[in-house]
Amino acid sequence: MTDWRPIDRAPQDGRWIIAIHRDEPDRRAVIRWDPGRAGDDRPWHVATTDYGYAPDAFTHWTPFPEPPQPGRREA
Repeated sequence: MTDWRPIDRAPQDGRWIIAIHRDEPDRRAVIRWDPGRAGDDRPWHVATTDYGYAPDAFTHWTPFPEPPQPGRREA
């Protein structure tokens, strides 16, 4: 089960996260806060575009799950 957290508690260190867009809650986006653009009115950046989004464009976030371990078989 995914542990969704409010976007105001998302990391702002440049790491990629999964987020829910405010206007399209059924879609997910891979985003990151661009620390090099502090003060930018569109600091959230989506992995598939150079376009930025406003701080309130997303409502919730979750970290990426851990990748599978090499040699480990899933049940």
